[in-house]
Amino acid sequence: MFKKLKTPYKILLGIIVLVIIFRIMLPTIVKNYVNKTLNDLPGYVGHVDDIDIRLIRGAYAIDTLVLNKRTDTTNYPFLKINHADLSIEWKQIFKGRLVGEIILDKPSIHILTETPEPTQEPSKEHWTEALKDLMPLTINKLEITDGEFTYLDRTTSPEIDLYIHNMRLTAKNLANVEDSTTTRLPSSLSLSGVSIGQGNLNLDMRVNVLKEIPDFDMDMKLTSVDLTSLNNFIKAQGKFDVERGKLDLYSELKLMDGEINGYVKPFIENLKVLDWKKDKEQGGILTAAKEAVIGLVSKVVENPKEDQIATTVPIQGNINSPETNGWETFVGILKNAFIEALNQGIEGSIK
Repeated sequence: MFKKLKTPYKILLGIIVLVIIFRIMLPTIVKNYVNKTLNDLPGYVGHVDDIDIRLIRGAYAIDTLVLNKRTDTTNYPFLKINHADLSIEWKQIFKGRLVGEIILDKPSIHILTETPEPTQEPSKEHWTEALKDLMPLTINKLEITDGEFTYLDRTTSPEIDLYIHNMRLTAKNLANVEDSTTTRLPSSLSLSGVSIGQGNLNLDMRVNVLKEIPDFDMDMKLTSVDLTSLNNFIKAQGKFDVERGKLDLYSELKLMDGEINGYVKPFIENLKVLDWKKDKEQGGILTAAKEAVIGLVSKVVENPKEDQIATTVPIQGNINSPETNGWETFVGILKNAFIEALNQGIEGSIK
C-alpha cells in the first residue's frame, strides 16, 4: 500500500513518523541534557530520575532531582527536589512578554560547613548558566511547596544543626513584567515555615532581583521558638547554655545599593540559663547547679512580672567591598547580630 502512495504523501507520512519518533525520544534527550548540565557544575555531581514533556502547555516536569558535592560523604544532598514543573507563564503572553514560571514540590537544601579537602566551588556565573540551561526563559514566578532548608556546621563544638521545615514560598514579577515604574522594588516575595524548636516563620519582602546585588525591603518574624532547641548554636557561638525559654524574633532589613540597614529584636520569656564558662572559672558543678536553680534575668527587662526580656540590635553595613563575598558578608552580619542580641539579653545577669 505504501508503494501506491504518491511521493508528496510519502514525504508527509515520513515527516509524521519522524515527529512521532522524536516525541518519543524527547524525554530521554532532555533527561541526558539536564544530567549533563548538573554534572558540569564544578565540584558537584547530580542526576534526575525522570523527565515528562508537556508540549501543549509549553512545559516539562522533572521527577527527583539530586545534586551532591563530590567531596561530601554524608547522606545529605546539597539539593533535592521531589518534583519540578517548568513552564511558560501563559498570562504574560497576552502582555507581550515570554517568561517562565517554576513550581517546586518538596525541595530541600542542605548547607554543610566542614573542613574537607579543598574543592572548586561553582561561581555565580556557573549557577546562572546552569539555571539558564534548565530554564531557557526568564523566570518571572517561583513557587515552593513543603520545602526544607538545613544548615549543618561541623567546624564548631558542639556541631550546629538548624533547619526550616514546611516551607512555602511565592515570588512574583521577578522579571519586572508588571508595570512597576513607580517603585525600585518591583517584585514581591512571601515565605512561611516551621523552624527548629517549632517556631513560626513569616517573611514578606519587596525586592529587585535584576540588580547585581539585589535591593530589598524585608519584614520578618519568628515566634514561639523553644530556646533549648538552639543550645548547640548558642553554646558554639555564645558560650552559655539555655535550660528554658521561648524566643520571639522580629527584624526589619533594607538593602539599597549595597548598604544594609535594619535591626534584630528578640523577645525572650521564662529564660533560664546555665553559664558554663563562668562556672568553669568559679569552681565547678556545684556553682553551675546553683546558677541553674537561681536562673537569670536580663539587664534589659521590659516586664519583670512576666520575666520578659527584650533588646534591639541595630544592623548596618556595606556588602559592596570587592574583597569580600556579598552573600557571605550578609549572612555573617545577621549571625553576629543574632548572637549579640542573645548576649545582650543575658550579659551580666548572674546574681
